[in-house]
Amino acid sequence: MRRLPPLKALYAFEAAARHESVTRAATELNVSHSAISQQIKILEQYFNQKLFEKKGNGVTLTPKARTFLKDVTESLDQIAVASENLSVSHVVNRISVNATPTFSVQWLVPRIAEFQRQYPRIEVRTETSTTDLLSKEYDASDIIIRRFPMKRTGMECTRILDDITVAVASPELIERDPVTEPADLLRFKLLHIKSRISAWPNWFRKAGIETSQTLSGQIFDHIFLGLASARSGAGICLCPRVLVEDELASGRLVALFPEHQVSGSGFYALYDTKNRNLRNVERLISWLKDTSDDEAQAPKQDVEWELYS
Repeated sequence: MRRLPPLKALYAFEAAARHESVTRAATELNVSHSAISQQIKILEQYFNQKLFEKKGNGVTLTPKARTFLKDVTESLDQIAVASENLSVSHVVNRISVNATPTFSVQWLVPRIAEFQRQYPRIEVRTETSTTDLLSKEYDASDIIIRRFPMKRTGMECTRILDDITVAVASPELIERDPVTEPADLLRFKLLHIKSRISAWPNWFRKAGIETSQTLSGQIFDHIFLGLASARSGAGICLCPRVLVEDELASGRLVALFPEHQVSGSGFYALYDTKNRNLRNVERLISWLKDTSDDEAQAPKQDVEWELYS
């Protein structure tokens, strides 16, 4: 059983602390000044310590209360968001898509923006998970996208994207230290992703290079962090090509030895075939597939690499 302070008093405390004024908190909550003061007194008695100190015509928080306020505000915000999601969960034209942060930032979000321009009556909400693993907390999502096939009873899984891993770096890094063969990459800091720590050894084996040495370089929790490091010139990163097509086209990154690539199983979308919003869910998935097919057929712009080979 949770041990919680009086919630009414907590609500009054958060408002007074945020405004640093009992009067403004009373106005916001549409109660009297004395009602707020009374609730604050109840909370101070609960914690057996002062939470506020007088400051001119207002109040200021004690150091411990200021730390407490941060946690309370975040918790109330989470409750507000959860309540909003529940209250609109019956809206038929809303789709929630759960994906990992890198896939969301590098590929999904820009394309969702275009989808919404074409289908303005369908609202798409993107949610991120910190891991590839499936969890019951994501079951409420209309579409779950991961970098492997998924199985759930009563749900359909469909492939939406290729997964071809390539090595990328900033053009400035390669200009400073040109490379002519895959083994040259061993001179550089190699950027590793924690969830795919064997990616670089696999890439070198694919290129016909056996590496018994420990591969140097920083380890990141997410691919998008490794890509940010690569863009800054800190090293070379391995990532799915579909996630960096825009950066390769613009020249912010270059693909090194693109003929040496490791193929993965692909990116997949999992969805409930009994979803009452199924028509819009399938419309979005179909649109994402068409988008990826169009990009696959477009000419690849590896002109930058030709300058260094």
